[in-house]
This record gives sequence, C-alpha cells and structure tokens, in this order.
Amino acid sequence: MTNDNFSNKALRASRIGVFASLYVITSLVPISMFIGAPSFLALNLIITPVMAILLSPTEAFFASFFGGIIAFYIAPSQVMFGPYTILLPVVGATLGSLTYHKSKFGAAAASIFLATAISAYLVKNYPFPYFVIPHSVAIVLALAASLKKMTPLHVKIPLYTYVSTMTEQGMMMIFAVHLLGLPWQVFVGVLPLMIYERILGTIGASIVTISLQKIAPKNFIF
Repeated sequence: MTNDNFSNKALRASRIGVFASLYVITSLVPISMFIGAPSFLALNLIITPVMAILLSPTEAFFASFFGGIIAFYIAPSQVMFGPYTILLPVVGATLGSLTYHKSKFGAAAASIFLATAISAYLVKNYPFPYFVIPHSVAIVLALAASLKKMTPLHVKIPLYTYVSTMTEQGMMMIFAVHLLGLPWQVFVGVLPLMIYERILGTIGASIVTISLQKIAPKNFIF
C-alpha cells in the first residue's frame, strides 16, 4: 500500500512537472500582439485547456501555477498584467478541469466566473457589449454539457477546451478593464484578435489533447 501511494504521488508530481514545463516552453512563442500594453500573447494559451482536460483539478491548478510563475520570469514579453498574469492559466486550467471532470459543479463554477467577468466588463464598457458574446456562448456550452452526456470525443474535447480558454480570457478581460483601464473603443479593435486567439486555443488544444490521449501511457493522463 505504501509503495502504491508513493507511485501515485510520483505520477501526479511528474504530470504536474511535464505540463508546467510545456506551458513555460510555449510561453516563449508569441502568436499575437496585446493591444493596450507592450506585450504579446503566447502559444501557451493552447496548453491551458490541455491541462484542463488531461489533469485533475488539483493537478491542473499546480501545473498552471508553477508554469505561470516560471513563465513570468523567463518570458517577460507575455507578462501584460505584471504578477497578476500568473492567474490567467490558473483560472483557465482549474475552472476548465472542474468543468470537464466535475460536470455540474464545475459548470456552475465556470458559469458564475464568466458571468462575473461579463458584468465586470459591462460596468465600464457597456457601449460595446459585443465583446462578451464569446464568453456568453461559453456559459451556454458549459451548462449544456453538464445536463447532457456528450460521448463522441470529437465533440466533447473542443467544447471543453473552448470553455477553458474562455475562462482564461475572462480573467484577462477583467484585468484589461479594471487594472489597465482600457476603454471600450480599444475592445473594438481587440475583438477580432481575441476571436482568432481563442479559435487557435480551442483547435490547437483539441488536437494536442486528442493526440496525447492516443500516444501517452494510459496511467499518465487523468
């Protein structure tokens, strides 16, 4: 029993380490400029939903937390919100994992967070409400998935990776509005970039997730 416990702990630690490393490595690859601060969004936005699907909520939290801290120091070009940037992958990975693995509770938690993010945006930037349409879609999908079992993998994975990447974006949106104080006019230009980034995050994360599920050892993924 002791050996089994040790093996389980070692496996969990290795999963956390591997995905934290993947997040750090991809944080060095810029994919899009960030309007409103001298920073770039990086390819790590693909890894956040992957952690959400393949790791337990606890593992996803620690992998994203450690990955975010290391990335903060080695990839300063993607630190648009200072130390608060660390919260982006933590929120996306943890809420995404809860939604995928804990169904109704996770869907409720993600929906409440997204509704809060939408409200935080609209309080200041109500003249341009269209920016939060993708976040609203994520709420609908999260709640719908919790009420109906979706067995086809090609449907299930993209749905949850989208919810995960949008919760990450929701955290970013809160910081952009209330930390950087960006006005609604800026979000008119940000919207096309945001859609591009989140489509990339959803498709890229889905491909990586399905590939890892096929090639990784069965006991390595949650």
